[in-house]
Amino acid sequence: MGQADQPLREGLRASARGRQGRPATARQEGSAASTLLLLGGPLAFLLLFFYYPLGSIMAAGVTDDAGRFSLTRLAGLLADPYYLRIVGFTLGQALLSTLLSVALGLPGAYLMARFEFRAKGALRALTTIPFVLPSIIVVLGFVRFFGNNGILNRFLMDLFGLAAPPLRILYSFQAILLAHAFYNFPICIRMVSALWSRLDPRLEEAARSLGAHGPRLFLRVTLPQLLPGILASAALIFLFCFMSFAVVLVLGGGPRFSTLEVEVYRLAKVSLDLQTGSALAAVGASLSLLLLYGYIRLQQRASFSEEPAPGTRGRRLSELLNRPMGWLLLLYLALSFAVILAPMLTVVLTSFQERSGWSASAPSLAWYGRLFSLPGYRRAIANSLFFGAMTVALSLPLGTLLAVLSGRKRFPAARAFEALAMLPLGVSSVVLGLGYLRAYRHFPWKIVGSWYAVVFAHTVIAYPFVIRAVSSVFNKIPPSLPEAARSLGASSWQLFFHLELPLIKPALIAAAAFAFGISVGEINATLMLVNPELITIPVAIYRLISSYNFIGACAMGTILMLLCFFAFLAIDRAGRES
Repeated sequence: MGQADQPLREGLRASARGRQGRPATARQEGSAASTLLLLGGPLAFLLLFFYYPLGSIMAAGVTDDAGRFSLTRLAGLLADPYYLRIVGFTLGQALLSTLLSVALGLPGAYLMARFEFRAKGALRALTTIPFVLPSIIVVLGFVRFFGNNGILNRFLMDLFGLAAPPLRILYSFQAILLAHAFYNFPICIRMVSALWSRLDPRLEEAARSLGAHGPRLFLRVTLPQLLPGILASAALIFLFCFMSFAVVLVLGGGPRFSTLEVEVYRLAKVSLDLQTGSALAAVGASLSLLLLYGYIRLQQRASFSEEPAPGTRGRRLSELLNRPMGWLLLLYLALSFAVILAPMLTVVLTSFQERSGWSASAPSLAWYGRLFSLPGYRRAIANSLFFGAMTVALSLPLGTLLAVLSGRKRFPAARAFEALAMLPLGVSSVVLGLGYLRAYRHFPWKIVGSWYAVVFAHTVIAYPFVIRAVSSVFNKIPPSLPEAARSLGASSWQLFFHLELPLIKPALIAAAAFAFGISVGEINATLMLVNPELITIPVAIYRLISSYNFIGACAMGTILMLLCFFAFLAIDRAGRES
């Protein structure tokens, strides 16, 4: 410990008085016992509100109507050409969306890793969009910007004097791919640029001295080093596209482009066929868990620290102008900002129109007045804020406790428990919502249709992000600090409150913001669970879009973006402090 740690050292020493005479073995046994005792709460929560609903879904695939083990329903499902087509389309659109996202993201990763420019901070901030911007906002922005009567088509019609919109991509396969690429290519930029900036520049310098330049240098030297990061980002994007729901539900335009998630929702909420929906959800959950396992294995092979390699110095962006491809990269940079910002700005601008529908109108705050005056819309805003606050209240202590305990690894099978705790990342929230509907139908304690069902579902969805945020900082604590504290006789509680908690405070702020942002923007499980009294902002936006009330949807969407924006500010500020 250095001079700056003197108050911390004194605090630990003072809090540990009277404990130094306690035998080391007894302290270790007490620590192990308290660790196992602390795990009881998270285990009970996960078993009741994640593994039990997930188990009920999985059981539906391997049992008959009488509850006996049978593969008849699952075999019949997989032999049905209709459901086979849905599985194939789900995998196919995820693959094409991933390839497009990676292709769009690699040039940005190169710019972020190798150059310094004024807008770099803004571009890095935009790469957090997939994690803080709800998918329903992406859908709304695409409808208003790329729609047949959207801003882009109207501009092109006025520019070229056309009588019909030239770009008819909405409610099509192309719309799904473009929306997924827009939503996910920043992931590739963020992950690959982090790895690219860590590459040792001496390897490329040595290759140049041996005559390797241009494409040959990239293919022979740079690409093999980047491959783990590219594959890890592609695996994560594929997982997100595979589990995509709102984008396909709205932009797909009907059953022709139905994916597993959308079909499960249709079976459970429209056809009320929980048996078939559960069996199909079991197939989807099994595939998504395999994808999650593959992503974790790939992620372990790459370092995504954003600290540049020693000796690496970013070049000025103006140097690109002297290269043949320089102008194309600068154009890419400008288009990246435009593509990311245009749909969101369109949502905001549309919200200040007077009438709903496609017709242009004078600027007005009429719809904001309705949102805050009509009881149904006020309730949606209040519900989202309430669910967000409750999700933070539950997921923050749950995720922090799991992150700290797994980080210390002071109990048997810590790694296995950590993997089990992160499992909700690989299960669609649509499947989770269906699991609640199925598992708690005849439960003595009414869960389905209650506000706490939504809160529990949001907590299950959010707490893995809390674990990731806290663990990323907790694992950076030098082992010498807790060892010194323990040598002074500090207990696990004293170690946490006097040493670890002050160090992970910025991560806790970021984790709370993540949990709040995820909750207020969550629509998948919420659509499965809500009743008219529990409608949230995303559900209200979806219903407004369905009724072609786009100005009202944009006004509600702007409120949602503001909430997510404040969450992002908290994440960004906490990231700078950590």
